Amino acid sequence: MRAGDAYTFVNREATVGNVTAAIRAIAGRMGPKDTFVMFYSGHGGQTQRSDGPAPTDPDSLDETLALYDGEISDDQLGSLFDEIDDGTVLLWLDSCYSGGFAKDIVSAPGRMGIFSSEEDVTSNVADKFRAGGYLSYFLDEGIAQGEADENSDSAITAIELSQYLHERYRSDVKTTGTANVVRTEMTLGYQHLVIDRGSIGAYDVLFQR
Repeated sequence: MRAGDAYTFVNREATVGNVTAAIRAIAGRMGPKDTFVMFYSGHGGQTQRSDGPAPTDPDSLDETLALYDGEISDDQLGSLFDEIDDGTVLLWLDSCYSGGFAKDIVSAPGRMGIFSSEEDVTSNVADKFRAGGYLSYFLDEGIAQGEADENSDSAITAIELSQYLHERYRSDVKTTGTANVVRTEMTLGYQHLVIDRGSIGAYDVLFQR
């Protein structure tokens, strides 16, 4: 990856306009062999849909990502991703209710989504690792540190990354006690990782190390 191909937005730089412009800039130069990765770590929310239920939002709620000057919804992000005609798209969200983006984003060919929680459940802060969220920490382990490369062939496939993340969640996030039960106004349950590989094959290589 070339340094000029990466966009990093932190704090006041993470505006709706900047994120939108970056996705469109990448969409304009994506080729069939390119991979676009969008990673977000921050606050997620839900908002009532003005036009009621939809096939991708049967609960009448849109899921949102909090940016510096506003929010971007699952529908809005889905529309932006529809401008990407070529290549592979990987969307990774470490935020509350992030699983709600799966139905809006991973419904087109060449897309895979990894979400830190189901669409009606919040995401815990990874206090035990002194990190923001569990997904952020585990992705760093799996990809940057190579822990997901199970067969040590210097390539990380979709199934290797999926399996690694599932195992890490099972051992470090889900518990059998009640201390880490997630409570919201709408639900009571455990935080579960959501992975939707869509049309990405289990043995397709996501990263070459």
